Amino acid sequence: MAFTLWEVRQVVLGLHILLAIAWVGGVLFVGWGVFPAVRKLAYREQQRVLYLVMKHAHLLLTLAGAAVIVTGILLGTVFGPLKQWDDIIGTAYGHIWAAALLTAIFTLLWGVSIGFRHAMRILKNDQLWIDADQGVKSPLIKGLISIALFESVEVVGFIVLIGLMVTL
Repeated sequence: MAFTLWEVRQVVLGLHILLAIAWVGGVLFVGWGVFPAVRKLAYREQQRVLYLVMKHAHLLLTLAGAAVIVTGILLGTVFGPLKQWDDIIGTAYGHIWAAALLTAIFTLLWGVSIGFRHAMRILKNDQLWIDADQGVKSPLIKGLISIALFESVEVVGFIVLIGLMVTL
């Protein structure tokens, strides 16, 4: 059974949307669901749970983000109107698509190379968590706030991406 280009495009679009939901939803769930929920645990247990969640989720969310970028490229080029360089630089659609592509790449690279690494440095710093268990909480709180600030760059990237996608 042969599929038409339109049918394949619809499958790629469906994958693109599902993967975007997984990427954005996963990052937001970890940041806005897991991090606040573990505050009910002892500090050392918080450290252990957060470290395991971040370590496990990182690869899956990175793969989802990369797949969103790949399917977005396909949707704009192979299955879309961008057939040559002039289509990207000479049309409104091309400008928005390029802005979305650059935003997605930046957001993914930030999350992988800066946000995740920073969070893991805080989560691996045993002394912060031991001190917090002993009543010295300020350094850990500062570290957790810095994680939230670093990760907020991804959230801003997601908001920009969604804004760009609704204009296409």
